[in-house]
Order: sequence, then structure tokens, then C-alpha cells
Amino acid sequence: MSLESLLNGLPFVEHLGIEIDAAEDGYAKGRVELTPELSSVPGRRIAHGGVAYSLADTVGGASVMSLHYAPTPTVDMRIDYLAPGQNDLVAEAEVVRDGNSVAVTDVEIRDVEGTHVADARGVFKTGGGDGETAWGTGSPELAER
Repeated sequence: MSLESLLNGLPFVEHLGIEIDAAEDGYAKGRVELTPELSSVPGRRIAHGGVAYSLADTVGGASVMSLHYAPTPTVDMRIDYLAPGQNDLVAEAEVVRDGNSVAVTDVEIRDVEGTHVADARGVFKTGGGDGETAWGTGSPELAER
């Protein structure tokens, strides 16, 4: 099973309609269709900030997972909202530091028309502790890669 397939099958990712298109070598790309349910304004297509944040968190995590092939829970994420997203959103993430216990990734979100909607920086747990996470000791699907 590919990393993209595994990530696209996560319940929350499926619920929001996020799709991971690429996750390889510290880079990931994903998108979400801006449906009426994801709008923050009744009768208009304006992406709720939580949608952009969830997309950034998911794609940022995918970029880190592409290096570690293990769960990489979010430690911290900050986001700067730059413009309203009025169309489907696309996020690209790149790992800028991959350390022994945490990795840092930068995420850029644009809408499909090219409007720069948001920038985010995420910190994800990559090691330390006794190997246990909230998700268990690892994913058999990831170990098969």
C-alpha cells in the first residue's frame, strides 16, 4: 500500500475530502474541494480557517511521514491566513529540518486560481520516548513499503 493510499484512507481525511496526491522524499502535496459544508459564509464559497488548517496539518504530516514511514503526531503548528480561499485549496509541504526527535515542515496553501491563501509551519514528533505513540508502535502497512 502506498503512503498516499494509507493517508487518504484516514477517517478524518476522508470526512473532510482531503486528497493526498504526493508524499515522497520530504515533500507532499494535497488538495480539498471547497464544498458548501466547508464554507464559513452561508451561500458563498469562503473556506473556513479550520479547513485550511486541517489541510496544512495533513499535508505537512504527510511530508514528514514520507521520510519516516511511521506515525508523526503534530507537536505544534502555526498558520498565517493571507487571503480568503474562494475555490478548491491546494497545499504543498516541504520538510525544512528532520531531527532525531522532531521535524519541521513549511506548508503553502493556494486556491486553484493561484491565490496565496495561507502559510503554515508545523513541528511533528519523529522519535524519542519508548517507541509507543497514541497510534501504537507503528503501521504494518507502512512497514511493508
